[in-house]
Amino acid sequence: MKRSPMSFSCMSGMPVLAAALLALAGCSPSSDSASVVTSAAAQAKPQSQVAVARGKIDVEGGLLDLSAAAPGLVQQLLIKEGQAVQKGQLVLRMADDAARADLAVAESELQLAQTKLKTRQERLPVLKTTLARWQSAAKQGAADLQNVDEAMQALHDAQAEVDIAGAEATVAKRKVEQLRALQQRHELRAPEAGTVVRLETQVGSMLQSGSHVAVLLPQRPLIVRAEVNESFVSAIREGMKAQVSVDGDAAPTKQDLPSATVLRVSPVYGTARLQDDTQRGPVRIVETVLAFDQPPVNAKVGQNVRVSFHE
Repeated sequence: MKRSPMSFSCMSGMPVLAAALLALAGCSPSSDSASVVTSAAAQAKPQSQVAVARGKIDVEGGLLDLSAAAPGLVQQLLIKEGQAVQKGQLVLRMADDAARADLAVAESELQLAQTKLKTRQERLPVLKTTLARWQSAAKQGAADLQNVDEAMQALHDAQAEVDIAGAEATVAKRKVEQLRALQQRHELRAPEAGTVVRLETQVGSMLQSGSHVAVLLPQRPLIVRAEVNESFVSAIREGMKAQVSVDGDAAPTKQDLPSATVLRVSPVYGTARLQDDTQRGPVRIVETVLAFDQPPVNAKVGQNVRVSFHE
Protein backbone atom coordinates (compact mmCIF):
# COMPACT_ATOMS: atom_id res chain seq x y z
CA MET A 1 0.00 0.00 0.00
CA LYS A 2 1.32 3.45 -0.97
CA ARG A 3 2.04 5.79 2.00
CA SER A 4 0.72 9.33 1.72
CA PRO A 5 3.23 12.22 1.77
CA MET A 6 1.64 13.62 4.92
CA SER A 7 2.08 10.31 6.77
CA PHE A 8 5.77 10.16 5.73
CA SER A 9 6.45 13.72 6.85
CA CYS A 10 4.91 13.05 10.23
CA MET A 11 6.98 9.96 10.97
CA SER A 12 10.34 10.82 9.45
CA GLY A 13 13.04 12.65 11.45
CA MET A 14 11.10 12.55 14.79
CA PRO A 15 11.98 10.80 18.07
CA VAL A 16 10.05 7.62 18.73
CA LEU A 17 8.22 9.17 21.70
CA ALA A 18 7.14 12.20 19.66
CA ALA A 19 6.09 10.01 16.74
CA ALA A 20 4.00 7.85 19.04
CA LEU A 21 2.29 10.90 20.51
CA LEU A 22 1.52 12.23 16.99
CA ALA A 23 0.14 8.88 16.01
CA LEU A 24 -2.18 8.96 19.03
CA ALA A 25 -3.22 12.48 18.03
CA GLY A 26 -4.06 11.46 14.45
CA CYS A 27 -0.70 12.80 13.13
CA SER A 28 -2.27 16.20 12.60
CA PRO A 29 0.20 19.01 11.80
CA SER A 30 -1.77 21.44 14.05
CA SER A 31 -0.34 23.53 16.93
CA ASP A 32 -2.04 21.21 19.45
CA SER A 33 0.21 18.37 18.36
CA ALA A 34 3.27 20.59 18.73
CA SER A 35 2.30 21.52 22.28
CA VAL A 36 1.84 17.84 23.18
CA VAL A 37 5.36 17.11 21.92
CA THR A 38 6.82 20.05 23.86
CA SER A 39 5.05 19.02 27.07
CA ALA A 40 6.18 15.43 26.73
CA ALA A 41 9.76 16.52 26.13
CA ALA A 42 9.68 18.77 29.20
CA GLN A 43 8.36 15.96 31.37
CA ALA A 44 10.93 13.54 30.05
CA LYS A 45 13.83 15.92 30.79
CA PRO A 46 15.37 15.01 34.19
CA GLN A 47 16.28 17.62 36.77
CA SER A 48 19.95 18.60 36.72
CA GLN A 49 21.58 17.93 40.12
CA VAL A 50 24.38 20.37 40.85
CA ALA A 51 25.40 19.47 44.41
CA VAL A 52 24.67 17.21 47.38
CA ALA A 53 25.25 18.22 50.98
CA ARG A 54 24.63 17.01 54.49
CA GLY A 55 22.51 19.10 56.78
CA LYS A 56 20.38 19.30 59.91
CA ILE A 57 16.83 20.36 60.54
CA ASP A 58 16.68 23.47 62.70
CA VAL A 59 14.34 26.29 63.63
CA GLU A 60 15.08 29.89 62.66
CA GLY A 61 16.95 31.49 65.53
CA GLY A 62 17.54 28.17 67.27
CA LEU A 63 16.22 26.87 70.57
CA LEU A 64 15.62 29.39 73.36
CA ASP A 65 17.37 29.08 76.72
CA LEU A 66 15.17 30.51 79.48
CA SER A 67 17.29 31.88 82.34
CA ALA A 68 16.63 33.45 85.71
CA ALA A 69 16.96 37.24 85.75
CA ALA A 70 17.73 37.41 89.49
CA PRO A 71 18.97 35.06 92.21
CA GLY A 72 16.42 33.37 94.41
CA LEU A 73 14.69 30.21 95.61
CA VAL A 74 12.31 28.50 93.18
CA GLN A 75 8.89 28.71 94.81
CA GLN A 76 6.67 27.65 91.89
CA LEU A 77 7.47 25.79 88.66
CA LEU A 78 4.42 26.05 86.42
CA ILE A 79 5.54 24.07 83.36
CA LYS A 80 6.65 20.54 82.51
CA GLU A 81 8.59 18.99 79.65
CA GLY A 82 6.60 18.60 76.44
CA GLN A 83 4.10 21.29 77.44
CA ALA A 84 3.03 23.95 74.95
CA VAL A 85 3.23 27.51 76.29
CA GLN A 86 1.97 30.83 75.01
CA LYS A 87 3.82 34.13 74.81
CA GLY A 88 3.87 35.84 78.21
CA GLN A 89 2.78 32.70 80.11
CA LEU A 90 4.20 32.46 83.63
CA VAL A 91 6.86 29.74 83.76
CA LEU A 92 8.48 30.11 87.18
CA ARG A 93 8.15 32.21 90.31
CA MET A 94 10.85 32.65 92.95
CA ALA A 95 10.38 33.51 96.60
CA ASP A 96 10.15 37.30 96.90
CA ASP A 97 8.78 38.04 100.38
CA ALA A 98 11.25 40.85 101.00
CA ALA A 99 10.58 42.41 97.61
CA ARG A 100 6.83 42.27 98.21
CA ALA A 101 7.23 43.96 101.60
CA ASP A 102 9.38 46.73 100.13
CA LEU A 103 6.83 47.26 97.37
CA ALA A 104 3.95 47.47 99.85
CA VAL A 105 5.80 50.18 101.82
CA ALA A 106 6.60 52.11 98.65
CA GLU A 107 2.97 51.96 97.50
CA SER A 108 1.86 53.35 100.87
CA GLU A 109 4.38 56.18 100.58
CA LEU A 110 3.11 56.95 97.09
CA GLN A 111 -0.48 57.10 98.30
CA LEU A 112 0.51 59.45 101.12
CA ALA A 113 2.47 61.70 98.73
CA GLN A 114 -0.45 61.87 96.31
CA THR A 115 -2.86 62.77 99.13
CA LYS A 116 -0.51 65.53 100.32
CA LEU A 117 -0.22 66.90 96.80
CA LYS A 118 -4.00 66.91 96.36
CA THR A 119 -4.46 68.79 99.64
CA ARG A 120 -1.91 71.41 98.65
CA GLN A 121 -3.49 71.87 95.23
CA GLU A 122 -6.95 72.39 96.73
CA ARG A 123 -5.69 75.49 98.57
CA LEU A 124 -4.56 77.31 95.45
CA PRO A 125 -8.00 78.37 94.08
CA VAL A 126 -8.97 79.86 97.47
CA LEU A 127 -5.70 81.83 97.76
CA LYS A 128 -6.00 83.06 94.17
CA THR A 129 -9.53 84.32 94.87
CA THR A 130 -8.37 86.05 98.06
CA LEU A 131 -5.54 87.78 96.21
CA ALA A 132 -7.90 88.98 93.48
CA ARG A 133 -10.26 90.47 96.08
CA TRP A 134 -7.46 92.32 97.87
CA GLN A 135 -6.14 93.69 94.57
CA SER A 136 -9.64 94.91 93.62
CA ALA A 137 -10.12 96.51 97.03
CA ALA A 138 -6.73 98.21 96.83
CA LYS A 139 -7.63 99.77 93.48
CA GLN A 140 -10.76 101.21 95.04
CA GLY A 141 -8.79 102.48 98.03
CA ALA A 142 -10.57 100.12 100.41
CA ALA A 143 -7.44 98.12 101.32
CA ASP A 144 -3.73 98.66 101.91
CA LEU A 145 -1.04 97.40 99.58
CA GLN A 146 0.33 95.44 102.51
CA ASN A 147 -2.77 93.25 102.42
CA VAL A 148 -2.15 92.64 98.73
CA ASP A 149 1.50 91.74 99.37
CA GLU A 150 0.56 89.32 102.16
CA ALA A 151 -2.05 87.59 99.95
CA MET A 152 0.46 87.35 97.10
CA GLN A 153 3.11 85.87 99.42
CA ALA A 154 0.63 83.32 100.76
CA LEU A 155 -0.21 82.24 97.23
CA HIS A 156 3.49 82.05 96.36
CA ASP A 157 4.25 79.88 99.41
CA ALA A 158 1.31 77.61 98.64
CA GLN A 159 2.48 77.17 95.05
CA ALA A 160 5.96 76.25 96.31
CA GLU A 161 4.43 73.64 98.63
CA VAL A 162 2.49 72.22 95.69
CA ASP A 163 5.68 72.01 93.65
CA ILE A 164 7.50 70.23 96.48
CA ALA A 165 4.61 67.83 97.05
CA GLY A 166 4.48 67.11 93.32
CA ALA A 167 8.20 66.30 93.27
CA GLU A 168 7.79 64.00 96.30
CA ALA A 169 4.90 62.20 94.58
CA THR A 170 7.00 61.75 91.44
CA VAL A 171 9.87 60.26 93.45
CA ALA A 172 7.49 57.92 95.27
CA LYS A 173 5.99 56.82 91.97
CA ARG A 174 9.42 56.12 90.48
CA LYS A 175 10.32 54.07 93.55
CA VAL A 176 7.18 51.96 93.17
CA GLU A 177 7.93 51.39 89.49
CA GLN A 178 11.48 50.35 90.34
CA LEU A 179 10.37 47.88 93.01
CA ARG A 180 7.72 46.44 90.71
CA ALA A 181 10.38 45.90 88.04
CA LEU A 182 12.60 44.19 90.62
CA GLN A 183 9.70 42.00 91.70
CA GLN A 184 9.07 40.99 88.10
CA ARG A 185 12.67 39.78 87.95
CA HIS A 186 11.56 37.06 90.38
CA GLU A 187 9.13 35.82 87.74
CA LEU A 188 10.01 34.14 84.45
CA ARG A 189 7.64 34.24 81.49
CA ALA A 190 7.79 32.61 78.06
CA PRO A 191 9.19 35.14 75.54
CA GLU A 192 7.15 33.56 72.74
CA ALA A 193 4.90 30.60 71.99
CA GLY A 194 6.61 27.22 71.85
CA THR A 195 7.13 23.80 73.43
CA VAL A 196 9.15 23.08 76.55
CA VAL A 197 11.93 20.72 75.44
CA ARG A 198 13.83 20.39 78.72
CA LEU A 199 13.62 21.54 82.33
CA GLU A 200 16.82 22.30 84.19
CA THR A 201 15.53 23.19 87.67
CA GLN A 202 12.91 22.20 90.23
CA VAL A 203 10.94 23.63 93.13
CA GLY A 204 13.26 24.35 96.05
CA SER A 205 16.34 24.92 93.90
CA MET A 206 18.46 27.99 94.55
CA LEU A 207 19.09 29.89 91.33
CA GLN A 208 21.75 32.42 90.55
CA SER A 209 21.26 35.28 88.12
CA GLY A 210 21.56 33.76 84.63
CA SER A 211 20.94 30.16 85.75
CA HIS A 212 19.28 28.04 83.05
CA VAL A 213 15.68 27.12 83.83
CA ALA A 214 14.34 25.52 80.64
CA VAL A 215 14.88 25.08 76.92
CA LEU A 216 12.05 26.19 74.62
CA LEU A 217 11.41 25.15 71.02
CA PRO A 218 9.82 28.28 69.53
CA GLN A 219 6.74 27.91 67.38
CA ARG A 220 8.43 28.90 64.11
CA PRO A 221 8.76 27.15 60.72
CA LEU A 222 11.46 24.49 60.48
CA ILE A 223 14.46 25.11 58.23
CA VAL A 224 17.45 23.13 56.96
CA ARG A 225 21.06 24.15 57.52
CA ALA A 226 23.13 22.42 54.86
CA GLU A 227 26.95 22.29 54.68
CA VAL A 228 27.93 22.80 51.03
CA ASN A 229 31.48 21.75 50.19
CA GLU A 230 33.61 24.67 48.99
CA SER A 231 34.01 22.93 45.61
CA PHE A 232 30.28 23.36 44.86
CA VAL A 233 29.54 26.74 46.46
CA SER A 234 29.60 28.57 43.13
CA ALA A 235 26.74 26.39 41.87
CA ILE A 236 24.39 27.31 44.75
CA ARG A 237 22.25 30.45 44.69
CA GLU A 238 19.24 31.88 46.46
CA GLY A 239 15.90 30.61 45.15
CA MET A 240 17.37 27.28 43.99
CA LYS A 241 15.25 24.19 44.63
CA ALA A 242 16.40 21.11 46.52
CA GLN A 243 15.19 17.68 47.55
CA VAL A 244 15.55 16.78 51.23
CA SER A 245 15.65 13.26 52.66
CA VAL A 246 16.45 11.77 56.05
CA ASP A 247 20.10 10.80 56.39
CA GLY A 248 21.59 8.25 58.77
CA ASP A 249 21.57 4.56 59.62
CA ALA A 250 18.72 5.03 62.07
CA ALA A 251 16.23 5.38 59.20
CA PRO A 252 15.29 1.85 57.99
CA THR A 253 14.08 3.25 54.70
CA LYS A 254 14.75 6.50 52.89
CA GLN A 255 12.21 9.03 54.08
CA ASP A 256 11.60 11.87 51.67
CA LEU A 257 10.74 15.23 53.15
CA PRO A 258 9.05 18.13 51.35
CA SER A 259 11.12 19.96 48.76
CA ALA A 260 12.90 23.10 49.91
CA THR A 261 14.10 26.43 48.55
CA VAL A 262 17.42 28.12 49.29
CA LEU A 263 16.83 31.19 51.47
CA ARG A 264 20.38 32.40 51.87
CA VAL A 265 23.98 31.36 51.34
CA SER A 266 26.49 32.37 54.00
CA PRO A 267 29.09 34.89 52.82
CA VAL A 268 31.81 33.21 54.91
CA TYR A 269 33.54 29.84 54.92
CA GLY A 270 33.54 27.56 57.91
CA THR A 271 34.59 24.10 59.05
CA ALA A 272 32.22 21.20 58.52
CA ARG A 273 30.60 19.70 61.59
CA LEU A 274 28.58 17.00 59.81
CA GLN A 275 31.34 15.61 57.61
CA ASP A 276 35.08 15.04 57.81
CA ASP A 277 37.93 13.74 55.65
CA THR A 278 40.27 11.53 57.68
CA GLN A 279 43.01 11.89 55.06
CA ARG A 280 42.80 15.59 54.26
CA GLY A 281 41.56 16.82 57.62
CA PRO A 282 38.69 19.26 58.28
CA VAL A 283 36.41 20.06 55.33
CA ARG A 284 35.77 23.70 54.40
CA ILE A 285 32.10 24.45 53.78
CA VAL A 286 29.63 27.28 53.35
CA GLU A 287 26.40 27.04 55.31
CA THR A 288 23.23 27.27 53.25
CA VAL A 289 19.80 27.80 54.81
CA LEU A 290 16.72 26.35 53.12
CA ALA A 291 13.01 26.73 53.85
CA PHE A 292 10.61 23.83 53.33
CA ASP A 293 8.02 24.46 50.62
CA GLN A 294 5.48 22.69 52.86
CA PRO A 295 5.57 21.96 56.61
CA PRO A 296 7.31 18.59 57.10
CA VAL A 297 5.52 15.81 58.95
CA ASN A 298 7.29 14.13 61.90
CA ALA A 299 10.51 16.08 61.27
CA LYS A 300 12.50 16.99 64.37
CA VAL A 301 15.02 19.69 65.14
CA GLY A 302 18.53 18.24 65.03
CA GLN A 303 17.60 15.48 62.56
CA ASN A 304 20.31 14.67 59.99
CA VAL A 305 19.27 15.11 56.35
CA ARG A 306 20.76 14.91 52.89
CA VAL A 307 20.09 17.80 50.52
CA SER A 308 20.24 17.47 46.73
CA PHE A 309 20.38 20.83 44.95
CA HIS A 310 19.11 20.96 41.38
CA GLU A 311 18.40 23.45 38.63
